Amino acid sequence: MAEKKKSTGRSQTAELKARGKEKEQPAAKSTRVATREVRKEQKSESKAAPRRESKGSPISARIRSNRIGRFILEAYYELRHKVTWPTFEQARNMTIAVIVISVLVGALLAAADFGLYHLFLLIIGGGK
Repeated sequence: MAEKKKSTGRSQTAELKARGKEKEQPAAKSTRVATREVRKEQKSESKAAPRRESKGSPISARIRSNRIGRFILEAYYELRHKVTWPTFEQARNMTIAVIVISVLVGALLAAADFGLYHLFLLIIGGGK
């Protein structure tokens, strides 16, 4: 059977290099050298990616970099694309439910207030 060639990543290559150097150097120095090599490779990888130019005008780029502007743009995006808005019928039904519940709670509080007021008058003897 033919053996498949294993692809090794850069971190694995750095480990193999570090293992080869461990034989030559003490353990503490070899790990430092290996981490330096890995850091250098990561820096070179990050520099290799070209930076993309922004499509908008300089004003829109300036707004996006501002905290308040970024907040407003994110809020607009969320309201426009992520929020599920109710239909007209759903909004109407929920409005009616809120009004009915508010009237019921108001009536309950009015009855409690009326009853406690008359109880107070009865206690202090202000009633006839």
